[in-house]
Amino acid sequence: MDERILTAEEVRDAITPLWKMTYEEQLTMKWREMVKKCAMKIVKEVKDKFRTLEKEARRNPANRNMVKLYDWVATKRAIEVEKPVPSPKIYKYRNKCEFTCGYHHYREEINPEDGNVDAAGDDVKTEANAIEVEYEPNNIESADKANSNNKGEAQNTIILKKPAAGFLAGGWQGGVHPPHCLQNMPDWSCGLADIINEFHSTSPIPPYDSKVHRGIWRTFTIRCSLRTKECMVIVLHAPASGGVGAKEDGSDDYSNVFDDEKERLINMLTKGMIPMPKRNFPENHVYDEEEEGKEPDGVGIRVTSIFFQEYEGLSHPSPEHPVQHAFGKRSLEEALGQCSFQISPGAFFQTNTEGAEKLYSIVVDRIKEVTDDPEKTLMFDVCCGTGTIGLTCLKEKVVGRLVGVDISEPAITDAKVNAEKNGYAPDKSSDKKSTTRFVASRAENVLADEMKIISKSTPIVAVVDPARDGLHGTVVKTLRMNEKIQRLVYVSCNPTGTLVRDGGMLCAPPTKRYPGRPFKVTMAQPVDMFPLTSHCEMVMTFDRLSDEEYNKCHSKKAG
Repeated sequence: MDERILTAEEVRDAITPLWKMTYEEQLTMKWREMVKKCAMKIVKEVKDKFRTLEKEARRNPANRNMVKLYDWVATKRAIEVEKPVPSPKIYKYRNKCEFTCGYHHYREEINPEDGNVDAAGDDVKTEANAIEVEYEPNNIESADKANSNNKGEAQNTIILKKPAAGFLAGGWQGGVHPPHCLQNMPDWSCGLADIINEFHSTSPIPPYDSKVHRGIWRTFTIRCSLRTKECMVIVLHAPASGGVGAKEDGSDDYSNVFDDEKERLINMLTKGMIPMPKRNFPENHVYDEEEEGKEPDGVGIRVTSIFFQEYEGLSHPSPEHPVQHAFGKRSLEEALGQCSFQISPGAFFQTNTEGAEKLYSIVVDRIKEVTDDPEKTLMFDVCCGTGTIGLTCLKEKVVGRLVGVDISEPAITDAKVNAEKNGYAPDKSSDKKSTTRFVASRAENVLADEMKIISKSTPIVAVVDPARDGLHGTVVKTLRMNEKIQRLVYVSCNPTGTLVRDGGMLCAPPTKRYPGRPFKVTMAQPVDMFPLTSHCEMVMTFDRLSDEEYNKCHSKKAG
């Protein structure tokens, strides 16, 4: 099997595929994507529901409900998609990075006279932990054959691999690649990658191999706030005694050295400020901070908290999976808008802080349009995470009360702390008197009951910000049935996937499974949270059909 090492350009193509475009071109491409693969597909979903009802009516003409296509769906451009809101930062914008542990593949020359591996003709020794890929260093013939497909590469070379952490730009087979060439990765993330890889190069404990489920080090998740100068590192690892595929002879049991290696890693990560690394950007890259006379982002930041997380499973742990606090603070502080937020290891937080402020300001504006009496208005924040959207709306005074629901217990714990931190401590005498209330549960399990306990005179708005899987059908049903919700703001990280499905169910004519007067889409606002990549967030506003709009299209006709 031939080996091939990706170039820096190919790594960028895999991780940040739009990097060769101007930012204006990126935004135009994303806007077209949102029109064709989100808005137009939602309209098609709704029209398909009408066609289904029409077919059912033909099969049972004696007792059929005549349903005409809603006026808003029948228009030429039923959903107008606004131009995307650009990200305040195009480069180095991420506040969270996840590095996979594996092996970094690299090429070294072979001295044809004695068969020794030599780095570009210099007396540079191969690292102690480096191992060969597929062939022996003396077998120059096989080395030449393996590298014959790489144009411009030296023929008398061999590919070696060393333990490292980075990105799987070419899948597991191609090894991990350092983040230094990626323009969306901040300097502090690359500085920490350098420390982590220095540790890997001298550690007797190998990285985890997902193909055989052996090895220990799995991932390094790093969060950082440039505003509070705090940085959190979460180290995911298999049990020290070995992973699921541990050998029966105990040869991959590292229990006797694991604690010492943990301590050594902590010392390396915390011995000083995060170093500013050398970057490998393309020649045409514009260094914004240098043009503006600013120092690079990340200067003066230290690692302020470290957690270890043992996991024996084959995929990824749930947000509730326990972590072991090993150093410093137990959470990370972030400032966003007028609020400050605590973020625990398992909690979700937007990965572009400045972009999140733009995103949330749009949500605030959409709610402000319909809250005639903000102090009496209650906001349902479904999939609320750490409470960022709901607390921002409270702080902006567009709602007076907040009920947040999320499946993640760590996130809800953070949300409760964040409410108090921002001046909305719960009333211990009664939930009804509290400005905020947060519930750790699946939304589909509690939303209907939460709706029942709200006073009939209380105006309600709802915001949903689900994960990529979108909303559970029961949540959609509850939102449709509670017609006190006149406006629903849907924040989607998967607008061409689950938003299309959910939007179709929210806007379709009522059925036994999804009763209630439907919604219509009144605004679709893309927000670019991920420059250089194809991803884009969507803030879609759904308003309840009025009685007049609904009755105009629904009438009973027998026979």
